[in-house]
Amino acid sequence: MRRYAVALIFFFSIMGTLPAQEVLSADSDIFQIELSEGQDFDICQSGEIVCPAKVPICDDPKVAVPVDLPSGLGFRGVAKGTTLCSAGSAVGPRRVFRITVR
Repeated sequence: MRRYAVALIFFFSIMGTLPAQEVLSADSDIFQIELSEGQDFDICQSGEIVCPAKVPICDDPKVAVPVDLPSGLGFRGVAKGTTLCSAGSAVGPRRVFRITVR
């Protein structure tokens, strides 16, 4: 599903008919998170991924970064903005999170 969304983003951004943000927002595989600056999101406690979660990636570390929390992996809001982050699991595919820091 993720490959399909990336292909659509590429196609529509080249064609100029649909902003990439709109294609991504239609992708139900992306979990939406809103944080304040300095606030943590606990991935393991959210139930959105089977823990232990591993290999976290954030597209823009100026907006959000991976952090170690007592229960496992999390993401911390750093500064205002929006970025995509993801984490892997021993079971199932990587989980993608759209993190918006307000």
